[in-house]
Amino acid sequence: MTRVRVEIPLRLATIAPAALFAEETHTLVVNPQGCGVKLSRALDLGTRVLLDGLPGDTQVTGRVANCLPLGNDGKWYLLGLALDEPGNIWGITEPPDDWAQAPEPAPVPPAEDPIKKKNWPYSLFSQRGEAHPGRR
Repeated sequence: MTRVRVEIPLRLATIAPAALFAEETHTLVVNPQGCGVKLSRALDLGTRVLLDGLPGDTQVTGRVANCLPLGNDGKWYLLGLALDEPGNIWGITEPPDDWAQAPEPAPVPPAEDPIKKKNWPYSLFSQRGEAHPGRR
């Protein structure tokens, strides 16, 4: 599914049995199957997370599908999150055409692939430009 570049503020919190962690952050890219967020620490693949503070006061759960360092200083990470229940929870009013198709849940890889570790996982973007829900 096409990814849309958009910054949507949210709160990410881990769900047990993972060590408790929560942080205010925002999305970098979204689609009906998940999103990419910038976080101050790495989370293990498969870690269950709760996202809240989304448009419409929505709460959703998902899993960490990818975790890549941003830069070489270890201060920021890009997390790819797969939603447990896919859908346009992001408030995108004019989503790309392929969002209307019934999405299949994104697979969560069992372990990190060292060959693909440094590849950018979000390379397909909408041609409509960036979306800014709530911005006038």
